[in-house]
This record gives sequence, C-alpha cells and structure tokens, in this order.
Amino acid sequence: MNLMRTAYSVTISLFLSFPIFSSIDDYFRYSIEPSASNYGETGILELPNAKIMDEGSMRFTFSSSYPNEYTALTVSPFNWLEATYRYTEIKNNLYGPSAFSGNQTAKDKSFDVKIRLIEEGTYFPDLAIGLRDFAGTGAFSSEYLVATKSIGNIHLSSGLGWGILGSAGGVKDPLSFISEKFENRSSSVGEGGDFNVGSWFAGEASLFAGMEYDLNKYGLRLSLEYDTSEPDRREYPVKVDSRFNAGLNYYFSNNLNVGVSVERGNQFRVTFALKGIFSEDTLSKPSPQNVVRINKEQAERIRADKGIFYRSLNKSLQDEKIFIQAASLEEDSVSLAVGSLNYRSLPRMAGRAARIVSALSPDEVEHIEVRVMNGPLEAGIVKLNKNEFDQALSYEGSENEIFNKSSLYTETNTPLVSKADFIPTIEFPEFTWTMTPALKHQIGGPEAFYLGQLWWRTDTTLKFSRNFSLYTSFGIDLYNNFDDLNNPSASSIPHVRSDIQEYLKEGKNNLQRMKLEYIFSPYNNWFLRADLGMIEEMFGGIGGEILYRPFNKKWAIGFTAHRVKQREYRQRFGFRDYETDTGFLELYYDFPKRVSASLLVGKYLAGDKGATLDLQRRFKSGFTLGIFATLTDLSKEEFGEGSFDKGFYFGIPTELFYTDYRSGTISFGLHPLTKDGGAIMNQHNSLFSIIGDSNYSSFEDKWLDILD
Repeated sequence: MNLMRTAYSVTISLFLSFPIFSSIDDYFRYSIEPSASNYGETGILELPNAKIMDEGSMRFTFSSSYPNEYTALTVSPFNWLEATYRYTEIKNNLYGPSAFSGNQTAKDKSFDVKIRLIEEGTYFPDLAIGLRDFAGTGAFSSEYLVATKSIGNIHLSSGLGWGILGSAGGVKDPLSFISEKFENRSSSVGEGGDFNVGSWFAGEASLFAGMEYDLNKYGLRLSLEYDTSEPDRREYPVKVDSRFNAGLNYYFSNNLNVGVSVERGNQFRVTFALKGIFSEDTLSKPSPQNVVRINKEQAERIRADKGIFYRSLNKSLQDEKIFIQAASLEEDSVSLAVGSLNYRSLPRMAGRAARIVSALSPDEVEHIEVRVMNGPLEAGIVKLNKNEFDQALSYEGSENEIFNKSSLYTETNTPLVSKADFIPTIEFPEFTWTMTPALKHQIGGPEAFYLGQLWWRTDTTLKFSRNFSLYTSFGIDLYNNFDDLNNPSASSIPHVRSDIQEYLKEGKNNLQRMKLEYIFSPYNNWFLRADLGMIEEMFGGIGGEILYRPFNKKWAIGFTAHRVKQREYRQRFGFRDYETDTGFLELYYDFPKRVSASLLVGKYLAGDKGATLDLQRRFKSGFTLGIFATLTDLSKEEFGEGSFDKGFYFGIPTELFYTDYRSGTISFGLHPLTKDGGAIMNQHNSLFSIIGDSNYSSFEDKWLDILD
C-alpha cells in the first residue's frame, strides 16, 4: 500500500510541476488527440468526457488492471456520435461452474453510445450524453451528462452520472421531479440483450469531474479525475480507498498512445489505444496512363479499318487494368463496356476509359459512351461530350462542367455485348481461381476466450457463359483448437446456427460452397438471379431473387425465396433431416451523408417470422460502418440469451494500405451471440451487392473522380 501511495503522489506531483501553457515552438510533432477512457469511449480514465473521435475513425483499446480488464472497439460514424463494443474480463469471478467452463474467468459483453449535443465554441463547452452497457447484462450500466471545455492545453470536464457512475451518491435524481419512476433503479443483472430502458437515468446520481493537461513538447497527457464509479458493486466488489485517479499517457503518434494510471488508491492500470482514421485515402495513387493522340494519318487508317482502333483501345485499357467487354465505333460516337477489379469508383474507371477513347478516336467522334459493369451486368452508362471532356483534361473546364454536359442512364436489358461491333474473344468455359490463408473464430465462449482456426481457402469460378457460372469454395485445415468446444446447443427451436460447434469441429476440411448461378436483366432496371447447390456452409438448396433498382432513384425493392436443407456437419455433399422455406421482401433506401438502410421482412431459417433493419454509413474512401437488429415472433425464452439478434460490422478498403487502386475489402462482423432466431442465409453474389451502389446518386457522389 505504501508503494501505491508513493506512485499516486509522484503522478500528482508530475501533474502540478509543469507550466500551464507551452510555447508553440515546443510543440510535439504529433498532435495530442483526445484519449480513450479505460472503457474505450473518448474520456479521461474511468470517466467519460464530452469529446468525440474524428468522423470515420475506429479505435482499439486494451486496458488492464485487477479485477477488470477491458478490450474495446470504438467507432465514430458521425462527428457527433461514438459507439463502443466492449469485452470485459472479471478476474475475481469465474465464468460458471467448473463442469461448464473450467477455471475460465467471468466475461461480460457491453454496448455503449455517446452523443454530442453541443459542439464547443468560444463561450460554450462540448456537451454530450451517453449510455454505458445499455444492451448487455447491465453489470456495468451507467448513464451520464458531461461537459468539456478546453483552455489552451488544459481540458476541464464535469458531469452527472447515474448507475455505476452514480455509485458515490450525494445527488437526488433531478428527473425524479418529472416522474417518481426515476427515484429507484433496478439492481438486477440479466442475461443480456434487453435495453432496460426503465432504469436509464434512474436512481441516485453523483457529480464527477476531471482535468487533462497536454505537455505537447513531450507528447504527454496528464489526467486527474474525481471518480464516482464502483464498476463492481453489484456482484464482484472491489475496495475503494480513494475517489481520485491520476494517470499519464504517452503519444507515439497521433494514432497510438500508451497510458499508466493509479486508480481507487489501490489499483495500477495500463492502457493501450490504437486509432485509425479511414474516412479519406491519404496515400497517393498512380496517375492515368499517358496515351499519345493519333495523328491524321492514323485516323485515316482507323476509318478504313476499325479493327486498328479496337486493338489499340484494348491494349491501352489493359495498361490501366481496365478490361473491355464490348465496343462499337460509329460515325460520331464510341460506345464501350468495361469492367475492372481495381476500381472502387465507377466514375474514375469511366474517366480513365474515356481518356483513352478520346486519344485514339478520329476527330469526328463527338460522344463517348462508357458502360461500366459490375460482374456480368451493366451497372450504368456515362455519356460524355468529347470536346467538353478534352477541355477539362486541358484544365479549361471542370468536373462539374462535364457533369452538366453529360448523361447518366441505364439500359440493362440491352447490353452492349448483345449488339457491339467488337467483342474480345473469350473462350467459354472460362476458369479462374484464387488462394489465400484465412481465419475462423469463436470468441467469448465458456471453454476459452478465443478458439480459432488457420486454414487455406481456395475459391474457383467456372463460367459457362457471361451469365452462367459455377462457384466453388473449399478449405484445408492448417491449425485449429476447436476440439476444446464441449458445450452443445440446448436451443428449443431448430438448430440452424447454434450447432456451429459441430460444424467447426467436424468441418475442419470442408466444401464451403458449390453452387450454380445464373444472373441476367430481362427488362431495364430489373435483375434476376437463380442459384442451386451448396449455397453456404450450413445449407444447400435452390432458389433465387428479383431486384428492381431504378437507376435514377434512391430506393430499390427486391424479393428472395429459397427451399433449403441443412448440410451435414462435415460440410461435404451430405444433408441432415431439417429442411425449410425461407424468403424476404427487401426494401432499400439511400439517405444523405452516404447513409443507407435496408429492411427485410419475411421468414427466417428456423421458421420464425419477422424483420431485419440494417443501417450503414459509407465514407468516400469506401470505409463502411453498419449495425443491424432482427425482431421475430420468437419469445425471449425461445430465443435465449440476448433476447433478439443484433450485431455490427465494418469494412476497410484494402486500397487504403496500398499506393495503387484496389477494390478488395477487409470485412469484420460481430454477433455477440450465435443464436437460431433471426438467422438469414449467407448469400453469395446477392443482386443488391452487385448493383446496389451503381445508381445515379452514387455516380454523382463520386463524380469528382472522373478526371482522376
């Protein structure tokens, strides 16, 4: 205890021994960004503040002490919103009975959210409201209202906390004057999944305060706070010797910092935080290829033999990693259909193709029509005025001027490949393949915090025609510890997902997918897909989908229907007894700020009926953040722990890490619990994933890439 008091005194002395303001000449070469609290959200130590991470940021935080160790992922889809998913290890309690989980320590999952109500100005502080553990067990549930004001390199915070943050008491709930229901707060800890709205901002409250001081010259932040929380008071009590916490953070860069702190007078804590800002692509990318314009003699040769133009066009497009599917040179126009696996921005691909067409086509060509393709389907048509486009390339015009003189439309039922003069020779069947290492995870189970597999994944595509393909995906086990799984599902409804343990143990070497697929567009803006075979890891069958996606609208509507049968655990060609019908009416809408929503209404794999709402924020870089929730006609008892299906996901474009253009995405999704209720079949090549982002508004949003 003497050692702890000494550390405490030293930390506070450091805090008070430096000058209040630093000279601008002494500034650290990295800016000291708002730091993460122990819980993951932007805050001080145990306490939150009113700051929010930069829009489009994601931060990983690890904070360790006894008895609580926090691992958190925090994202900021907007500049006024932070959301945190946290995993807590409670070291002074066991997960469950030894027969169930051995000696594994207790674990707790939590969701947090913080909303900034007022942004700091000259006279006003940042003001934020927040919820901790609002959709978990409630073991760490708190609500707060907090204000933060910065004065130079000093940041002062003060707030009012409820729940765990209100443990010190001393303040009668001000909301009790509105209603008596705010006077008392439930102290029960549930299984998780319930929002427990009736307990929000209820019960006794406490005033808390904190101060942060940036030593810019040294890349340090000192923190001091009056902590009113007792995060373990309900089930796992810890001793509180002091309400004052003090800490020190060192910033290796804008995005990486490590902190140490002394808390409650008896705890020493170490915290690590790594942040990335993914809203913009900051790495330089290759400029367009320089294509020499044809001279008069070459133009005459093209007029006599169009094949010269097509061969030159094909070669130059390949140099840009753009692949021509069809082309036609008419008297005053050029039409071409192109596709690429390297361009996320369709206007950028269209612009680079148009550059090449402009340089290689005769002077009488006035219009360039570029049909961009996603998979086997034409996603949209960009018709450019050649003269206006050339002027913009010569810095005598702008992207907006090109847009005003251009046409954006679609003719999906009359693809260029059905009527073009030139179609590159493609010998069907065409076979392609990819191989890559991959990981499977089982996180947070009773057997161990992490169980996983390293395996080798091979994906193949056998195209019998442009629209008809056989897709196969199989895996070979390299290493796994799934044999430790020993708690089979006790679900009372069909085990459509909860038998995941059996699939992981017996399907170490597996055939994940083998299906025939046919995709086409019978009418303009209408798309159809049919599939047959082993559609996903757990189910095989037959079905299809229809999508109506008007090119010039922000909405789309679709319908899916399948008859499926559950696959054997080994994931080969055998089946189990369970079979069912599943299908959905699907509604999609694009909101401003690159926010999109989808609503699925129908029948799920376990036979339950209900709806799934998915909300997604997409940034210009391609970085994506999304959440979803499913409510069905299952009771809470039938669904089990969690009450209803929910989760979040994010996708990081691989091109953010490279100096060239790439269309790949690193995706991660998390279901806090693997349950049978609300289970949807994992669709490969769904129509909306192919066509959804290829409408007028998407082209308009990325139009500035046309000259890039």
